[in-house]
Amino acid sequence: MSRSVGARRRACDAAAMDATAEVPAELGALAARSLAAGDALDALKVVGPFGGPHALALRGIALAQMGAYPEAKAALGRATRAFAAAGAERARARASAALAEIALAQREIGEAWQGLVEAGDALERAGDLTNAAWARLGAARAALLEGRVAEAERALAAAEGTVTSDAPVFTRAALALVRAEVHARLVRASSARRAAAQAAAWARASGHPLLTAEAERFLRAHDEPVARLVQGGRDEPVRLADIEALVAAPAGRVVVDALRRRVLDGGEVRADLARRPVLFALLEALARAHPAASASDDLARAAFGVRAVNESHRRRLRVEVGRLRAELGGAGVVRALGNAYRWELGAGVEVVVLAPLDPGDAGAIRALLSDGAAWSASAIGAALGKSARTVQRALAELSLARAVEVTGSGPSRRYARPRAALSIASQMLLLGLALPG
Repeated sequence: MSRSVGARRRACDAAAMDATAEVPAELGALAARSLAAGDALDALKVVGPFGGPHALALRGIALAQMGAYPEAKAALGRATRAFAAAGAERARARASAALAEIALAQREIGEAWQGLVEAGDALERAGDLTNAAWARLGAARAALLEGRVAEAERALAAAEGTVTSDAPVFTRAALALVRAEVHARLVRASSARRAAAQAAAWARASGHPLLTAEAERFLRAHDEPVARLVQGGRDEPVRLADIEALVAAPAGRVVVDALRRRVLDGGEVRADLARRPVLFALLEALARAHPAASASDDLARAAFGVRAVNESHRRRLRVEVGRLRAELGGAGVVRALGNAYRWELGAGVEVVVLAPLDPGDAGAIRALLSDGAAWSASAIGAALGKSARTVQRALAELSLARAVEVTGSGPSRRYARPRAALSIASQMLLLGLALPG
């Protein structure tokens, strides 16, 4: 801190105890730089004596970076209303974007997406391109959390269009990291790794600890197993790069992707069963048995989740097999063989199953919670395409095993990994929104 800024700060500490007093511009810039460096506590010390809307916005962002979300939302809400009343559109958009970031951190995905998209547009209209980019990067992350990769790509492209070559280095680092996440979801392993390596280099240059930790965590995770490959009795873990090579294989290998519930042939999607869980369960069971046939009762157990199969289940199985044949199109045919069924493809075609690392609904939820954030049960269901009953049953199982930490009650109840299992920086809050535009 320079001597002049330090003297000004001491003078303000002595005189500015009025709850409506606004933070001086020099001190506001100092607090913003602290936030950009990830030093929320120092930012709080700077704005502590002041109660004007800019001070409230800075305080709210600092509290959010520290994880005190209710207090952060209260401060930012007051700031937003004050800016709106004063006609300060750029400042109001910044505070609105920070509120949407908090919604993202709390996994209120719909609220976060809408708020960040609107804030990004408002900030661009106000000429604040750097913060418009931050808001759009948050929107991209929100879309990724719900599996809407195409929307994430559009938000990322909009952010890239507003980040100039002279943008702050930590902004470029955040952009590269979100690019890595999008490419990873698209199973572009090599481009995801390049983007993450660039993000890590820029994050270290920026000195931002949360951003650096997140980029380095991504690089570590990139080299770890992310799924299992099942074929002909063989079951082994695979990395993202292995999956990239697998799905891009030429015709002659059909991939049943249990992570996204779809069928791939030569890199092309032949059937998408994301919204047809019963049909996909049937197909996965047939794929695991291929080229052999599967007994009808075994298929009914796999598809309907029952232990004892009766005649009603067998009749329903015949109906569901008919629906599966229609969905498969040209990806082979499911042939009835008495009391069994076999998935028949062309001569020499091999079938592999790409399965989650942890089987079952509890495993899917555990993987989702690995980001370290607190999720609501409804957000978990939306992200995984599971029913509310299925999610609640799996969460109860995880709670009994102490594999999740439960906070709040009613609509405010959230689920997260136990604190002891989290890394120092389990998530990246894109809250650099107080910087001068």
